[in-house]
Amino acid sequence: METIGITPANHLLDQIEAGRMWAYFHKDWLLQIRGLIRSQLPVEFSVFVESEAVLIAPTDHDLITPVAPDLAVVRASTAEMQVQDFGHPTAAVVDVEEACELIHQYRLVIRRVPDNQVVAAAELLSPTNKGVFGELEKTKYLRKRDQYLDAGVNLLEIDALRKGARLLPPMTARLADYDRNVWSVCHDSDRRRYRGWGWNGLDPLPTVTWAIEPSRQVIVDLAEAFRQACEFNPWERLVKSS
Repeated sequence: METIGITPANHLLDQIEAGRMWAYFHKDWLLQIRGLIRSQLPVEFSVFVESEAVLIAPTDHDLITPVAPDLAVVRASTAEMQVQDFGHPTAAVVDVEEACELIHQYRLVIRRVPDNQVVAAAELLSPTNKGVFGELEKTKYLRKRDQYLDAGVNLLEIDALRKGARLLPPMTARLADYDRNVWSVCHDSDRRRYRGWGWNGLDPLPTVTWAIEPSRQVIVDLAEAFRQACEFNPWERLVKSS
């Protein structure tokens, strides 16, 4: 059984997800994936981990459990409506506060220099992408994924989370039978080529072949990148203290 320290990798993934620490872990994992594939690419390619900020305000306020104040903005008071009575007719004053959190989502992008063209992108799905905090963010992610595909970007999507919607395209729908999955698509002339990998709790994290162009592939060793992420930050200890 694959382990990180003494904790099986998939069990540690469960703990990170349950501890609401994914927003902080997935950057560590993506950075290690970047390091593994950088050495496999010639100099005309650049590899970046890019980010975008997302403000979430879930309807279920118990979902918000910030663990790093320098990375999250929260207004934690319960939403209440207050109507002030001044003893004479006046407009009602509505004073409402809503819990919200600013999180950063990351993606890996491969660009060809010198024109800076995006040829491939890797998305490590977050709870926000999967609709855990509401349908709006899931819809936004799926729209972005469609834009990748329409632009001919060769996409790798990693879903290592057990909660939330399955976002598999129809061509890889069979991967829904597994706890976790990875799939890729490569644009080749007049067709798209899909590949998929699925794994369950006792299985090792897979090693994935990612075609960033029809004639060029890189090896993405998810287990090795995960191990390196857990060496960079002590995730086994962090989940126990959360």
